[in-house]
Amino acid sequence: MSQIVQLKRSALSGKVPDTGSLNLGELAVNTYDGKIYFKKSGSIESIESVLTTNSTITGSIRLEGSGSFGSLKVNDTLTVNHGETIISGSALVTSDLTILGAVNARQFNISVISSSVLFQSGSTRFGNTSDDTHDFTGSVQVTGSLYVNGSQVGIAAGPNTYDFNLDPEAAGTVNYIVDSTENTYALAQTGSFDVKIANTTRLSVSASAMWVTTGSVTSNYMHLAKYITNGGDLDFNI
Repeated sequence: MSQIVQLKRSALSGKVPDTGSLNLGELAVNTYDGKIYFKKSGSIESIESVLTTNSTITGSIRLEGSGSFGSLKVNDTLTVNHGETIISGSALVTSDLTILGAVNARQFNISVISSSVLFQSGSTRFGNTSDDTHDFTGSVQVTGSLYVNGSQVGIAAGPNTYDFNLDPEAAGTVNYIVDSTENTYALAQTGSFDVKIANTTRLSVSASAMWVTTGSVTSNYMHLAKYITNGGDLDFNI
């Protein structure tokens, strides 16, 4: 006649036997939690649990050798003491990621909501070919020198002043200046320099003449060189 062997058991959630309720070699089962317990001998006796599927383990687990996980969820701290950790597939970090060493990546695809980066030292390069385009929305602050195509194009000459004419023999070109209202313009045209107000040319200076469309030219003294019969100058006070 067959006999049924039953272990010590409990159906209460979270119920764990103590060292006094188990003998060495004896097992206990929590049928609600699906855990098996045994007493561990040594200088300090303790109750250990057998790892089963779909269970929650309280304490430490040490794996030596290879392991495979279909899904691994860590609710607190995961410490990996190994020379190299290989992740095949995607990794999703839903909170902060702190890296105390270097980051080596073949490609960065970043969608930035808010960012503030402080580099203590080092250089940063955006792109590596002339057809790369980098768009910035907002302000760009440059402390130090500004170079374009390997040449320095400007330095801070004082408060609210920036000097772009560092080398008169190799100076850059500014063809268009407009005020904040976009009603007043200074234009470097072909053969002339014009000042427009309300989209109307008020002053034009060329190699041969200077003319004012409306208004007047005032000064304490004006010298006008004019071709006359005797080839002299015509001087008068205003």
